Formats: sequence, structure tokens, C-alpha cells
Amino acid sequence: MAILVTLKHGLKQGDDTLVEATLRELSAGDIIDAREASEKLVMTPDGPGLVVSPTLLGAELLRRQIARIGNLQGPIDLVQLKRLHPEDLNRLQDKADELDEAVFAAAAMEGLSTRGRDDAAGADSGAAPAGNGQGNGTAAE
Repeated sequence: MAILVTLKHGLKQGDDTLVEATLRELSAGDIIDAREASEKLVMTPDGPGLVVSPTLLGAELLRRQIARIGNLQGPIDLVQLKRLHPEDLNRLQDKADELDEAVFAAAAMEGLSTRGRDDAAGADSGAAPAGNGQGNGTAAE
């Protein structure tokens, strides 16, 4: 799933101003890479530890979600993302949020449409049978 976004101010690239952006859905790899890129080593009372910056994580996710801006293939780098006008950045973020919600809703609907079909056909639902010997944690056992 992808969506087209028209930027009001655009991204300057040489003499051109790129105004058409395409956003794509994130992959698990994008999320992992963005989290890793947004980690920072800090000293804590217990010694060194990694902290994730929510602001940097959001920027890292968005730059990976941009499939292209004009003829510039994504993901764009953080320097290019920072060159966007704040209004365009907010527009891209809003549209990325809408895309994420649509992807999540589609996945949820797919899960609902298949839920219980194995049970209806008489297949094992994966639930443990009664009296499986694991007990229920009461003192009477």
C-alpha cells in the first residue's frame, strides 16, 4: 500500500523543487533499523545504557517510509528530511500516520475475517483440552 502526497513548499534539489512524494508502508526491517539508528549510549546510575529518542525514532521511521520525493528515490537521508519546510514535514507525518492506520485496519479486518473458521470446520483451535494436568493454581489441587 502506498499513498501520494503533494508538498506545499517542496524539497529543493539543485534547480528543481520536488513536490510529489510517495509514502509506503513500513516493514519490520524498517522499524528495527529506525530503532537502532535512534539509540544513544548514555551513562545511568547503573552504568552505560541505551536510550531511544522518540523524536529521532519518528524521523528515522518517516525517512524510511518515503519511497520517493519527485525523482529522488527513498529512503531519503536525515539531512534531506531536515531541509523540508515544517509544514511539509507535518503533512508527510500526518499522511504516514493515516497510512499506518489503514495498514493496521486492513490487517485487523483480515484477522477478523478468518477468525474462528478453523473452529467452525471442526479443527483444533489450539486451546488446551480440559483436565490437561496443568491445574488452575488453586489450593485445592
